[in-house]
Amino acid sequence: MKPPAYSSLTAFLAHYQALRARPRRTQDESGRLAEMESLIAQLRPPEVQALRNANGGGSERHRERALRHLTQILRHKGVLSG
Repeated sequence: MKPPAYSSLTAFLAHYQALRARPRRTQDESGRLAEMESLIAQLRPPEVQALRNANGGGSERHRERALRHLTQILRHKGVLSG
């Protein structure tokens, strides 16, 4: 299942965080989250950690690098429309 096209990286990340936070998901939501996780898994481990710990758990440098790299991945896969 391919995630829909998002207008921005912020929209993608907000949807990702919302799905992760849900204790119970529909089958569609679980499939969508799995696809989003597979896209994020293409980042280096410190970048993944920096994205998941948005509260300052990782270095700002890793987070900025993760956001740039994830933007490239999402554009390449057609997940970002803008």
